Amino acid sequence: MNRSRYVTRNLDATDRAIVAALTTNGRMTVRELAAQIGLSSPSVTDRIHKLEDAGAIQGYTISVDPKVFGLGISAHVRIRAMPGQVARLIQMLAETPQIVEADRVTGEDCFIAKVVVMNLLELETVVDRFVPFSSTDTAIVQSSTVSRRLPKL
Repeated sequence: MNRSRYVTRNLDATDRAIVAALTTNGRMTVRELAAQIGLSSPSVTDRIHKLEDAGAIQGYTISVDPKVFGLGISAHVRIRAMPGQVARLIQMLAETPQIVEADRVTGEDCFIAKVVVMNLLELETVVDRFVPFSSTDTAIVQSSTVSRRLPKL
């Protein structure tokens, strides 16, 4: 079956309900999801495949608590590239395993990166890697007010 036509169709309320339900519990069975949405299992399976083809569902993952792994410090690092260093910083951000997220942003800074490390010495080591090619400003996370979540669909 050619599901690629689905890419051009707008997502409807049922599609949004499927994505929201899977976001809440990605381990639910198709049968459970179908009962929750009010469709048959084959219909839900077909819609999930179409959502995957359209790129609305890009993957399935788990969520872990870094503290359980001894990674007790999180920080946001604002990075302002020196002239001609943006490409180098992009590569460095991608190659630094302690950086769990990085966004290129507008404004005075070029990037905002989230770093997760064991201790302050490791945080200092990570930030110091970028100093020859940029200026940095670091803010240690005290607590998370809103955990990462989907925007309202």
